[in-house]
Amino acid sequence: MSTAIVKLRIENTYEDGVEIVTTAITTVPVPRPTDLNELAEWEYDHIFTHTGIGNEQGDAWYDVEIVESTAPELYGLTFEFGY
Repeated sequence: MSTAIVKLRIENTYEDGVEIVTTAITTVPVPRPTDLNELAEWEYDHIFTHTGIGNEQGDAWYDVEIVESTAPELYGLTFEFGY
């Protein structure tokens, strides 16, 4: 499996209305788009791990977009996690 360097734009939103935007640069394996189970696992293992800011109180949700990528097929993908 090949890898790509991606830049993530992460919107961390907390139940008290606080929204914090962060970015992360990471290397990820390029997933096979035909296997939906593998893709869901890939999102959790390689994207979700960059969400949050350490606030463990209350509910939160995270919107993540790949805003830069060395693999064109990953550029612009979006992900949603949380409540």
